[in-house]
Amino acid sequence: MGTKLIESKKDKMFVTSLGILAGIIVILTVIFIIVKIDNNRYISEINQEKDELNTELKSLSKEYENLETNNDSLKVKLSNEQDKINILLEKMKVFRNNSYAEIARYKKEVNTLKTVLRSYVIQIDSLNQLNKALIVENNKVKQQMKWAKTKAQRLQNKNKKIEKQLSKAAALEAIEFEVYPINKKGRKLKKVRKCVKLKAVFALQKNITAKRGLRKLYLRIHKSDNSILPSKNGTKFKYQGKLIECTANRNVEYEGERLEVAIFWDRDKNLVKGNYVAYLFSENYMIGKTSFRIK
Repeated sequence: MGTKLIESKKDKMFVTSLGILAGIIVILTVIFIIVKIDNNRYISEINQEKDELNTELKSLSKEYENLETNNDSLKVKLSNEQDKINILLEKMKVFRNNSYAEIARYKKEVNTLKTVLRSYVIQIDSLNQLNKALIVENNKVKQQMKWAKTKAQRLQNKNKKIEKQLSKAAALEAIEFEVYPINKKGRKLKKVRKCVKLKAVFALQKNITAKRGLRKLYLRIHKSDNSILPSKNGTKFKYQGKLIECTANRNVEYEGERLEVAIFWDRDKNLVKGNYVAYLFSENYMIGKTSFRIK
């Protein structure tokens, strides 16, 4: 009877131990499941954070790419920030440390890149505004310079025109211009037969604006074939930038009042019957013209 009682107690203790062990196993299993669930959630959250960081980095990279500036110093700095982003993206690819501390470090670097980006955006915007203002000012200055240049050119043209008018107003003018053959006694002829000279007569008009003093006068007579009756000494004079032949010439003293003048040309073999045109020149101006005929 005593032996059975002892065995019965042992069985109860065994059953109790089994129950306790089973309870412990259940508790451990529940704890394991809870820990695993928490760990999976932890890993999922870290992976989500990692994906978000990747997305932010790629977005930042595009924002840096879209920043445009002509400032060489800023270009170098933007390039350096782009390199930092690319390095972080490469690190994120091999990131295996499931640690919030590691994620926090990456977040800090991303936030730094964002802050730097904002500062560059402000700098570039300021530079662009300054450039726009400079362009406007430059265009304004160019317009003012163009206006001033146009005004100066107009004034120069006006001055040249005035100078030309004054020069023309001061030029001599021959009136009553006539050329005809004369004989030995100085009588006027119509025929070439007894001609010994050609006489050109004219009057220099009164001109109070003309300069006073010695004036050179040149006579140039064209034949019908446009050849020139030559001077004996081959005298030439300057007219409109060219040296041209003259038929005869003379110096006169002009004092601004009307002055009667005669110029003579000694006949040679070049004088024949026909039509002639005579021109008078003085100081780069043609001051008279007439035509005549010799029979």
